[in-house]
Amino acid sequence: MKKLISMILCLSVAFALSACAELDAIRNTKLPPLPTPEARATEEPAPVEIESLPEAGRETPKPAISALPVDASGAEIGDRVIIYSKKTTENLDAPDGSLILSFSYVTPTVRIDERPDAAKAINEQLVLFDEAYISGSGSEGGKNHLLEEALDNYTYVHDKGAELNTTFTSARTVKSLRADGSVLSFRYWTSVYTGGKSGSYSYYGYNFSTQTGEKLTLDKLSPDVETLKSALGDRIISVAREDEELYSKIAQNDFDADSALRALVREGNWYFDSDGMVFFPEFGELMPEENGFSMFTIPYELLAGVIDDRYLPAVREGTSELEILPLDEVEDGTVWSIDRLALSEGDELYLKISGTAYDVTVSNFYYVDEADSADRFYESERHWYASFMTDCALQIRTAIPGGMPDLMIAYTDADYAEHRLFLSENSENGHVTLVDDSIEAVG
Repeated sequence: MKKLISMILCLSVAFALSACAELDAIRNTKLPPLPTPEARATEEPAPVEIESLPEAGRETPKPAISALPVDASGAEIGDRVIIYSKKTTENLDAPDGSLILSFSYVTPTVRIDERPDAAKAINEQLVLFDEAYISGSGSEGGKNHLLEEALDNYTYVHDKGAELNTTFTSARTVKSLRADGSVLSFRYWTSVYTGGKSGSYSYYGYNFSTQTGEKLTLDKLSPDVETLKSALGDRIISVAREDEELYSKIAQNDFDADSALRALVREGNWYFDSDGMVFFPEFGELMPEENGFSMFTIPYELLAGVIDDRYLPAVREGTSELEILPLDEVEDGTVWSIDRLALSEGDELYLKISGTAYDVTVSNFYYVDEADSADRFYESERHWYASFMTDCALQIRTAIPGGMPDLMIAYTDADYAEHRLFLSENSENGHVTLVDDSIEAVG
């Protein structure tokens, strides 16, 4: 095996983020050389990686809890937060050209025009977080280690004639769950497959202050962190007890259920989203994985008076209307464009928003045409996010397919209701149009 590895060309890993120039030194930092064969370069899109829980955990109901009549509004909407997402995929081959490792990750890059120093600080930490994933200083093992395992497995399979899978995968995706004038929360999802019936899965919550750029930890949320942890533990237990079946499954294990739930109040295992503060276990921590996986959301109404008010979400206002306009049909100076997104050669368009839309995302998606599917549209790769857009536009360059759309525009309104629209071609006049999610089947 050592001979095989020594014959393999070593590669370096370089970061290529489209962020501000101040990050160049970090982007160009070389990681330890890899005992890797030649990576296959391809112009085709990287394989779709999605957050998918083990089947037993997909239908776990979200615990319900009665909201208290407490004002849970916090900071102002504040400065606009824009997030770009870049996916990096390396397909690594054995000497005979067989794919033995697919390694991928998504890097978010943050832009806050009014607070560039805060954005810079956040981006530096995000880049280092990627480096930990690649090099193996994080909990996922790293590319070098996985590649060595994949080569060992490949050699064993070919030497012994074993009927085993010779392709390992490691994929990490990330989504922004809340972004406003005070908080930016990311949820990282990692799935690793190294043979066998199933892989391993993990979540990680990464939170930042958009005012200062510093990482938000529990001790930043309240001046009395021990009292805070106790209060959060109480609320997690309350949320869990609302679901009697779930709580009984946790209590069936050889430990005290309440103590196990309190143990979830720890760094890395929480994030903010539109509903509240979310805590989650490791897979198999509270109960066997086949019994499901649950997240515990403490509504903001139950966090008022527990965490500093500045970390509570601001009150939303306004209505919104979206339209898509060809660039050559818009008179100069009549539309304020806040950004430009070039996805592919094709039409130059304005996504114009009148009023205020929140959590605006531009993503590719995939469609599930199944009658019993709870949802038919799933985000596969996110390209762009803005915490809000008010009376402005995003310039987009993209090809519009003649059949089923492949680009989704999603946003939430003042009531946090999600809306999804798709860029499509009007079959009657050939103009680009926005269609809603009532579209039925792949065309």
